[in-house]
Amino acid sequence: QTTLGSTATAIYEPMMIYNKSTGELVPWLATEYKWSADNLTLTFTIRKNVKWSDGQPFTAKDVVYTYDLLKNNNALSGTASSVLSEYIDSYSALDDNTVEFKFKSVYTPALYDIANQIIVPQHIWKDVADPITWTNDNPVATGPFTQVTKFESQTYVLEKNPY
Repeated sequence: QTTLGSTATAIYEPMMIYNKSTGELVPWLATEYKWSADNLTLTFTIRKNVKWSDGQPFTAKDVVYTYDLLKNNNALSGTASSVLSEYIDSYSALDDNTVEFKFKSVYTPALYDIANQIIVPQHIWKDVADPITWTNDNPVATGPFTQVTKFESQTYVLEKNPY
């Protein structure tokens, strides 16, 4: 019962969404981003008062955990996988609402891959023994649809996130 294709983005959300019509990044789980003057540090401000579908608060620590998960599990892939290994030197949560990415060299297109990476909850995924094989039957996420009310071999039903 894994999350497939476009269903993933109805359940899990990124920090920002790229609007192909306007060519702009739309704030989502993050309200803004800022590059340092030398373009080697990218900082995101995380939206306040966001909750996971189980009521727990969403914080910058969840973003860092998601990147740790990608970095430590080569079989997992996400929009940020390649830039994570090639261009990012380090990343950290400066506080509950700020995430900072430090780059090895200037590569500003990474902004789109980093911003569009879906984020998972640390408080759930930290207890998963093998994130590659985990079926995630009852997803906890920030997206609009998180409640799996029916799952059969040919169909499944997702209901709204209570938060």
